[in-house]
Amino acid sequence: MRVQVMVGVVGAALLLAGCGSGAVDGKADAVGAAAGEPVFSPCDDIPDDALQAVGVDPATASRDIQGVKQPGWNICGWRGQGYTLSVFATTRTFEEVRLNPRNTNFEAVQVGSREAVSYQEVGDHRAELCDIALRTETGAVLVRAILNTADSTSEDRCAIALRSARGLEPYVPR
Repeated sequence: MRVQVMVGVVGAALLLAGCGSGAVDGKADAVGAAAGEPVFSPCDDIPDDALQAVGVDPATASRDIQGVKQPGWNICGWRGQGYTLSVFATTRTFEEVRLNPRNTNFEAVQVGSREAVSYQEVGDHRAELCDIALRTETGAVLVRAILNTADSTSEDRCAIALRSARGLEPYVPR
């Protein structure tokens, strides 16, 4: 009898210990989003017809970077004719994107009614990629076009990125 009571007390203590979560600050994470992670998920939140309208194949969706989740980012890429299009959602701010020393050649662009910039990476010596950064309330969303050298297109990489950002903008959270 004493063993059964002791087992019951230990079990109840373990059950109660699992119920506590520490201090409560009154803020809740969005459903499905871990702390510090963007809520917007390009692979899940951009409809196939919108992807087709900007010229990429929804069936070629590729999550993250070579399948590896990057903390603080939700990333998805798709293949188009002669290029790859990627959309990066981040909790990093629009200002952080602009202040990143790896980014250069900023140019203000119009994407819907929101603030946006076009830019390139300093290390892109072959001039194969171009990014469009869109301001959001919770960070930024980047739309990147990367030219596939083996599958070239005559369209400029920044023109592809801007056209795509404009087509996908309605699906990007404010």
